Amino acid sequence: MTPEPRPTSFLLYLLTLAVVLSVGLNAFLLYRTPEAEAEPAALSEAEAELHMTQRLLARCQASHQRQDSVLLTLQSTAATATTSGLIGP
Repeated sequence: MTPEPRPTSFLLYLLTLAVVLSVGLNAFLLYRTPEAEAEPAALSEAEAELHMTQRLLARCQASHQRQDSVLLTLQSTAATATTSGLIGP
C-alpha cells in the first residue's frame, strides 16, 4: 500500500524549494564580482572626464589665441605710431 501524499508534505516541498531558490539567488548576488559591474561605470566616467578636459583645453587655447592676436595688434599699432612720429622716443 502506497501512502497517499498529505497536504503538509506538499507545503514542506514547496517551502524547501523556496529556501533553495533563495539561497541560490543570494549566493549569486553576493559572490558576483563588483568590479565587473563598476567597470562600465568607471569607463563612462573616464570618457566624460576626457571630453570635459578636451573642451576646457579648446576654450583655453581659443582664449590664448585671442589674447595673442590682441597683443600683436597692439604691438603693430605701437610700432606704426612710433615709425610715423606720432609717439616720441
